[in-house]
Amino acid sequence: MKGKYYKLPMDFSQLLQKKDIPAVNLEESVAQHIHLLITTVLGENKDDPQYGCQWWDSDFDIKASNNEVKEQVESAVKTAVFRYEKRLAQIRVVAAVNQEELMLAPARKMKKKIRVTVSGTLAKNNNPFQYTSYFYISPLSYD
Repeated sequence: MKGKYYKLPMDFSQLLQKKDIPAVNLEESVAQHIHLLITTVLGENKDDPQYGCQWWDSDFDIKASNNEVKEQVESAVKTAVFRYEKRLAQIRVVAAVNQEELMLAPARKMKKKIRVTVSGTLAKNNNPFQYTSYFYISPLSYD
């Protein structure tokens, strides 16, 4: 149904049982889609090989400085959001990269923590929008 947004991931068992699928508002739908874009590797979507973020190609580049990683993430996320999230206008992307020590069994590990903030205005109503998330790379993990 046009104008109705659904919670991701979708639970199709409810649909098969003729129950309603949980819905979300426009802001949450845009945030979910941005999260999906950021965590999708180019080529992972077989119907559209360009869907996702290009910076995953350099996820394991241990020689890259934090500033280089920051620029790669900002550019890749902005390109992906601009191309695939048409409900958002005046898109701005800011990334921050820090080294963080994690207590992972059986030892401590240093990982790069990337905080990404995507902001802009919702095209439908001109309301301000902001999405912030973070993840660890090399290899990717979430808190």
